[in-house]
Amino acid sequence: MRDHGHRPRTAVVVVVLGLAVAGCATGTPAAKRTPAAASADNGSSHSGEPVEINEHEWFRDIRLEGWEEQGGDPVVMNAVLQRIKNATGERENPGWLDTVIAPGAGNWITEWSAAGRRAVRAADAAHARRDTSAVRSRSLEASLYYTLAAYPEHRKSAREKAAYRKAKAAYERAGGLTEAGVQRLRTPFEGGTLEAYLHLPKGNGPFPVVITSGGIDVAKTSHFTLFEKHLAPAGIAMVALDNAGFGDSRAWPADRPDTDRLYSAVVDRLRTHQRIDPERIGAMGASYGGNTVGRLAFTDKRVKAVVSVCGPVHQALDKGPGFIANLPPMTRAALAARYGVPAEDTERLAQIARKASLVNQKLVGTTRTDTPILAINTPDDPLAPVSDIKRLVASSADGELKITGGSGHCPPLKDRYEAARSWFERKL
Repeated sequence: MRDHGHRPRTAVVVVVLGLAVAGCATGTPAAKRTPAAASADNGSSHSGEPVEINEHEWFRDIRLEGWEEQGGDPVVMNAVLQRIKNATGERENPGWLDTVIAPGAGNWITEWSAAGRRAVRAADAAHARRDTSAVRSRSLEASLYYTLAAYPEHRKSAREKAAYRKAKAAYERAGGLTEAGVQRLRTPFEGGTLEAYLHLPKGNGPFPVVITSGGIDVAKTSHFTLFEKHLAPAGIAMVALDNAGFGDSRAWPADRPDTDRLYSAVVDRLRTHQRIDPERIGAMGASYGGNTVGRLAFTDKRVKAVVSVCGPVHQALDKGPGFIANLPPMTRAALAARYGVPAEDTERLAQIARKASLVNQKLVGTTRTDTPILAINTPDDPLAPVSDIKRLVASSADGELKITGGSGHCPPLKDRYEAARSWFERKL
């Protein structure tokens, strides 16, 4: 239920066979670069060697391809991973490289935050020489590194929260240098304030808009590429939202099935915004967010089109405690954090997951919606198999299924974004 993005086939076998805790070697190399470039970033003569990512050696899912797509520098990312791998400090779990306990050398939050600070300094230097393009790109890069410092926000610690605040600050700096800018969108919600980002394309509007969120570990600071490269050129605005129990939405745990109520609250807010067309509101979500928008297609008629990317519909959610126990360790930890339940309580986690099933909620397979639904996925996703998402598509009077390239849970970003843009252009 985390958004893996494009993963090698060997990694898929880990999940399918239920051997996720032990894992198996993916052999996926970090991005290649020259030793000289690596040393310049890392200050180490050993940092030029590409890091071989063997999944079983890491608690976190390492998604280099997706992170590069979101603005990360392959040289910097390889250097960070190399430092973490080579660290000598005590690890919480000696089998996982990214679990160095003490803040400092090799600690996940420390290393990614340091990369974020370097990118901020580079943005400051670019500002001094009036290079707006570089300010923007380096700020976006800084935002990614700070987002990664907090990733997957499974403990909700002060250090995670501080890293995410810095990620948002850098994101807003980058967004402020686009043609229309990025606005904080604040929505009163259940005794609090739901915070999201509104991105507007150039022009006066009113614009169609897409509300989007990721899975249980993908922050709203990760969606800039979707807007800049795909929605904005089509004249479509975007709202980036943290899904329930995560980031700025952590006050509303995902331990109840109606996580789509966060989307509906944003719809309320958007319908009063002068630059948004209230009759052309769409929604998109990936992984657990795909489940959320799948439900939204049945519950909020004001939403005119939905794209569910690799969203679990029923099968994985209904499998019970044994399946939960065998999820990859980061997935289970992040899911537990979103539900507000200890990761060891597989019985309770399974109970909540079963309630999230759109079949068990008597929606998919029982109810029919007129809301157009596009479901996108790889051909062999173990968490959202094709047979499962076909049921979601069949529940819409205007449903479409797109099978992309890639393998495992969730398709490559470029594939999903291009398909989503085309769908929203046609349906909004």
